[in-house]
Amino acid sequence: MKKKSIEDEVKTLPIHEYSFFKSEDVVFSDEVRDLCEKNTCGMYGTNWACPPAVGTTEECRKRCSQYTDVFMFTTATKMKNSYDIQGWLDARKEHEKLTDRVGLVFRENYEDSLILSTEGCSVCKNCTYPKDLCRYPNRMYPATEAYGILVMKQAQVCNIKYNNGLNTVTYFSMIFFNPVEKS
Repeated sequence: MKKKSIEDEVKTLPIHEYSFFKSEDVVFSDEVRDLCEKNTCGMYGTNWACPPAVGTTEECRKRCSQYTDVFMFTTATKMKNSYDIQGWLDARKEHEKLTDRVGLVFRENYEDSLILSTEGCSVCKNCTYPKDLCRYPNRMYPATEAYGILVMKQAQVCNIKYNNGLNTVTYFSMIFFNPVEKS
């Protein structure tokens, strides 16, 4: 399936904005990863989608560079107000379901892909990290920030809005792929 066909298929999904671009144009920032290591979100060392489980920043960059193309997409959800924590959680859950659907399109059509998404993994109530292997490695998407990607800047490069207005939460996912079709 060509990128155009992929684009036609993902256009039918509830994606807010999207962009195809080259992996060499990904905006990495050591400062983003430093925030992870300072545990500013509280997820450091708690799951397979965050550092240190995802590897070093250099290992993450190297993993991304194994792919030539990237598909970035967003969802934007209106909240009751900027303190609507349940609204944020519900919007993230819907974004992750959409990431599953978009990821499936890429996995069905290309040999390999790397899917990055929001925050830490939320597939399991209790993560097996670090004692056992991930139960659902095909549904566990490392966080874009965990890979050292500066999403705010990446959005600008891709002409995607980072902020979609007052009382709106915007979530981002990225799919790295090589446009080699499955045989």
